[in-house]
Amino acid sequence: MDGRVQLIKALLALPIRPQTRRWRNPIPFPETFDGDTDRLPEFIVQTGAYMLVDENLFTNDALKVTFLITRMTGPALQWVIPYIRKQSPLLNDYRGFLAEMKRVFGWVEDEGFLAEMKRVFGWVEDEDF
Repeated sequence: MDGRVQLIKALLALPIRPQTRRWRNPIPFPETFDGDTDRLPEFIVQTGAYMLVDENLFTNDALKVTFLITRMTGPALQWVIPYIRKQSPLLNDYRGFLAEMKRVFGWVEDEGFLAEMKRVFGWVEDEDF
């Protein structure tokens, strides 16, 4: 018993390490995407902005595509499952994956949207959205 008391006293005497907090992304966590064509532009902007602000986490195309997939539900998730099963090269190609999403879910880009994205993100190229 005496040994346990000494151990507890020794543990209590140790300096308390300050808690380190992970950096918190100021962009709201993106909503899920279920395949609704009307929501696709919003989904791409939300996920793109979230990843852009946290560049240290999303360091390559595979991580970016994986993040998009984690935010998919319903028909959108069902659409991507065959790509995962066959280990499609698109899973390592962010721009290619976005282009395929746009094609499949029927997003027709308009010049106004692209101009607004360039204004907001500055350096954005046409292929990024």
